[in-house]
Amino acid sequence: MAHPAPTRAGRPSRPARATLTAVHRRERTGIVALAVPDLEEPYFAELTALLVRRADERGLSILIQQTAGDHDREVDVANGLGLPPTDGLIHIPRALSVADLTRRTSPGPLVLLGEHILVSPFTHVTIDNRAASYAATEHLASVGCRRVAFVGPRDARPSDAADRRYAGYREAVATLGLADDPALVAQVESFTPAEGQRAVRELLERGVELDGIVCSNDSVAFGALPALHDAGRRVPEDVAVVGIDDVRGARFATPSLTSVAPDKEALVERALSELERQIATPPGANLPVRHVVVDAHVVPRASTAR
Repeated sequence: MAHPAPTRAGRPSRPARATLTAVHRRERTGIVALAVPDLEEPYFAELTALLVRRADERGLSILIQQTAGDHDREVDVANGLGLPPTDGLIHIPRALSVADLTRRTSPGPLVLLGEHILVSPFTHVTIDNRAASYAATEHLASVGCRRVAFVGPRDARPSDAADRRYAGYREAVATLGLADDPALVAQVESFTPAEGQRAVRELLERGVELDGIVCSNDSVAFGALPALHDAGRRVPEDVAVVGIDDVRGARFATPSLTSVAPDKEALVERALSELERQIATPPGANLPVRHVVVDAHVVPRASTAR
C-alpha cells in the first residue's frame, strides 16, 4: 500500500498554497465582456467607445457583444455562451429578468447598466430617466411652452427607459400646470429619426396644437426637426424641441438640439470601478450590492433659444 510522503515532522505533506488558490480563483484574462443592444443607436455607440477607451487606460480589453435587445441573446451572453474566458461582464439589458441572472450558468463579476432591472441582487449603474424627462419638460416650460408634446412611448414593444421618460413628462405636466391632452402624446415603433419624423408629421397633420416637444431620445428629435421644417413651423419660435442623451450629433443639428446630458464619464467610470471591485474580491466574500445613480443636466442650445 502506498503511503503519503512524510514531512520533516513526520506528517503527510499538504498542497502548496498557490495550488489551493488556483482551485478557487481563475487567472485574470484582462478581458471584460460588454453586452450592448444596438451599436447603430448613437448613444450606445458613444457609450461603448468611451468604455473601450477607459478600460484600455486600466489595462483591460472590451469584448463587445451586440444583442439587439433579444432575450435569448442576452441570456446567452450572461451565461458566457460562445465567449472566451473573461474577467467579468457589463450588461445593458433590454429583456433580461432577475430570474435569468440568478440562474446564470457562468456566474462571475457583473454590473448592469441602465434601469431595465432596477431592483435586484446585482450592482447596477444608471441615470434617473424619469428625472431627465422632467427636467426636459421643465426647461420647455421655462421658455414659455404650455402645450408640450411627448414623442416616444412605445407600447407595442415597451422600453423601460422610454416608459420612465414618459412618466417624468407626465409628472412635469401635472406639477407645472401644462396642457394635459392625450392628443399631445405620439407613439413610435422604434427610437430612430425616421420614426420621430413620422410621429411629428402625423401630430401636425391631425391639427394638434403644440408649442414644445420632448423627444424620448436625440435620434427621435433628429427626425422631429425636419418634420417641423417641412410643415413651415419655425424652431424654436413656433415649436421648441428637446431631446435626451446629448449625443455628439445634437450640436450639429439644424438648429442645434437642446438635450438632457447624462454624465457618460461618470457612468463608465463607476461601471468599471464596480466591476473591478468585484474582480478583486476573493470568491465567497461578502460584497455589498451597489445601486449607483449618476447625474444628468439640460444643455440648452438653439432649438429652445427663444
